[in-house]
Amino acid sequence: MHKFVFSLLSVVSLLLFFHGGEARQQESPLQHACQFSSINSLGPAQTTKFEAGQMEVWDHTSPELQCAGVTLARITLQANSIFLPAFFSPPALAYVVQGKGVIGTIVSGCPETYEEVEGSRGGGEDQPRRFEDMHQKLESFRRGDVFASLAGVSQWWYNRGNSDVVIVMVLDVTNRENQLDQTPRMFQIAGSKTQEQQQPLTWPLGNNVLSGFDPNIIAEAFKIDIETAKDLQNQKENRGNIVKAKGPLHFVTPSPRQRQQDGIANGIEETYCTARLHENIDDPERSDFFSTRAGRISTLNSLNLPVLSIVRLNAVRGLLYSGGMVLPQWTANANTVLYVTGGQAMIQIVDDNGQSVFNEQVGQGQVVVIPHGFGVSKTAGETGFEWISFKTNDNAYVNTLSGRTSYIRAVPAAVLKAAYGVTEEEAKKIKFNQQETMLAMT
Repeated sequence: MHKFVFSLLSVVSLLLFFHGGEARQQESPLQHACQFSSINSLGPAQTTKFEAGQMEVWDHTSPELQCAGVTLARITLQANSIFLPAFFSPPALAYVVQGKGVIGTIVSGCPETYEEVEGSRGGGEDQPRRFEDMHQKLESFRRGDVFASLAGVSQWWYNRGNSDVVIVMVLDVTNRENQLDQTPRMFQIAGSKTQEQQQPLTWPLGNNVLSGFDPNIIAEAFKIDIETAKDLQNQKENRGNIVKAKGPLHFVTPSPRQRQQDGIANGIEETYCTARLHENIDDPERSDFFSTRAGRISTLNSLNLPVLSIVRLNAVRGLLYSGGMVLPQWTANANTVLYVTGGQAMIQIVDDNGQSVFNEQVGQGQVVVIPHGFGVSKTAGETGFEWISFKTNDNAYVNTLSGRTSYIRAVPAAVLKAAYGVTEEEAKKIKFNQQETMLAMT
């Protein structure tokens, strides 16, 4: 009996393994999408203005983004405004470029873990409990935070600061969790179209999902009157998906100590409903590579944020000081989408034929795609250089061409001498002159 159970488990494991492999094969960009004679830096293809902010989207049909199998959006929220609840068809990673606020992630079936009870601040235990509000957990965000967005899971953002919030988001349209096509879609739970939209977006955006139902269905489903049902449909509004709040918003939030003490015993809830969805990647103390002269690099992957194994993306935050350089390297198992958050740099990209396909200075707001395996170097300008990269693998890794832990250092000097036609002394200089690992000064 034990042998039978063991054999059955082995068969199931093999089936799961091969099914997973098949699913991974389906996660591929369009055929021949990564054949470049040159690569272009990219800016937003279109901007849609809402009542209290705007949404800029990149053209997902551009050769560079089709190669990477992703697309981008940049969301700007004015002070005291809300990006209304919505979900995207593919998984995504969002990076907070500037500002602070509150984000809510809404997962149907998970408990309302935050509750406000009338009289809870001084009422007696014998008084009947009356809930003023109940909702799922909230998280504060600030500059440098990276948030995972799961396919079909709704999120909303609230800007509680005095300046704009800017969020850049990369959506993985070829991820197996996206069961539609490679056109990204945003499904709005609230909000409406806006009159500012003068031409179709490169990917769809429109009314909220409730607006398509018969108002009587909405009234019956929520047990409300027909006029309130029509309000849910936003039939008379054109504010879009970012709206101004009527005064500062207040939410039920626990103290940090209460947050540590609270726990949920149910195993499913522990792994899904309470999964950690974000981490700040800007803190210098969490740097993976740090040079007092050149700059720093921090990596966020599924080893330090496990939910990324579902999203299948990772993030790399980089900062170079003036004259700092990221030594030539290539990503071994992922495409890279680099978004410039500040400063300027010369970036050069080399393809599989040894041809330079990109050699330009880039600045704030520009996007550069570095295909899988293509060599790349970055050299900061006089004002330094800051960027966030998104890679299409939850545990992407890079190989360096030069430096202390590089390919060149690992090759015997005799092989270098034969490979490059240099003298033994020159081969040793090639191997040992660069003592830095990833970051250096020019």
